[in-house]
Amino acid sequence: MTSYDLKRKNIETLDDYHIRLFEDIPIHELDSDELAEILNNEYGVNYSESKWRKDYAQYVKWKPYIISKYAEGDELDKLTIKKLEIQKERNKLSSEKNELNKWIREQARTENVYEKIEQAITNLSPIQVPKCEIKENNNKRTAIIDIADSHFGSEGKILGFNDEVLAEYNVEIFKRRMWELLEHTISIIEKEKLTHVTVLNLSDSIDGLLHMNQLQFQQLGVADQVMQFAEFTSEWLNALSEYVTIDYRSVLGNHSENRYLNSSRGEFAQENMERLIVWYLKTRLCENKRIQVYDAKSIIYFDVLGTKILATHGQDEKNLESSIKDYMMIYNINVHLFKTGHLHHLNNKVIGMNGLQNIEHMQSPSMCGINEYSLKLKKTANAGSLITIFEQGYGKLCTYDIRLK
Repeated sequence: MTSYDLKRKNIETLDDYHIRLFEDIPIHELDSDELAEILNNEYGVNYSESKWRKDYAQYVKWKPYIISKYAEGDELDKLTIKKLEIQKERNKLSSEKNELNKWIREQARTENVYEKIEQAITNLSPIQVPKCEIKENNNKRTAIIDIADSHFGSEGKILGFNDEVLAEYNVEIFKRRMWELLEHTISIIEKEKLTHVTVLNLSDSIDGLLHMNQLQFQQLGVADQVMQFAEFTSEWLNALSEYVTIDYRSVLGNHSENRYLNSSRGEFAQENMERLIVWYLKTRLCENKRIQVYDAKSIIYFDVLGTKILATHGQDEKNLESSIKDYMMIYNINVHLFKTGHLHHLNNKVIGMNGLQNIEHMQSPSMCGINEYSLKLKKTANAGSLITIFEQGYGKLCTYDIRLK
């Protein structure tokens, strides 16, 4: 869009400017999100791109009729113009009212969901916080435990050419794998003499409902996916807190995003169930002072004993090597390790160095293992997790590649 004149001219009214932008730019070159941002800035509002596009579509629809009915020569009758302007102002007021009502409905819906879940949590039996004491030691080490692409609520089997079962997944298998991961984690905690870990959820915790054809592979509805995953994770973190103190961090994924009314990816960026899972964990685990739960964001940046970690789900990363360089340049930050999930298999590459530490990206395996999506991409790998050990003054010491049955 940069080759077109996007600046409003002095003689242009706001509506003239709106129409010119849509008329000047060919539809195949139209960046509707950028155009919406430009118009919102000019009008001083915050409408979606679909609102601006629909307004222009109405103009195109009725323009020939108005001209043919009321035009004398090349000019409209002044009284007709006045009537149209009055109607336009009424439509603008009506549109603003509709947008306000829509915002109120969305806020009310969200608050209602939170209130009902909070009431449900209150009715649950309290989680029994471990009473044993975690002794501090001088071993300046910690770990990051990856949990990626759980797709909780999905179920299915992958069959071979002779109908043999190559892979199977459901809620029960997820729970079994998580308890198996806990056993591996406890063993590594004792071996490395750790007193603190970070549990990093790289998202797609639930299977969600991005496409209607997912329904044939789902064991639970979306609401049940959220509540059951959050409750199980509460129990799992509480059990782990018997051995170490925990930071729980998470990012927003694509499968946990709500897409209302056939909306596109990113249109309701904040309507992401990962945020609700985090809120549930905070509420459920509020009495356990050994667990710190951080808010879920699209991209998170944090420090682990001097190692700078950047993490995101990965659905928007086309090239991880380019992405890590771009993020470092855009945000003027050091990044030693860039962690993602999304593609359901392990991928690790060093792209440079920063003193003694490397600069690398690390894509984590999934908890669900092979599914229909990964099979379609011909990208298969065992279900699993990565447990990465960090040492102060050294950085990443080693990584345990945990494969789960």
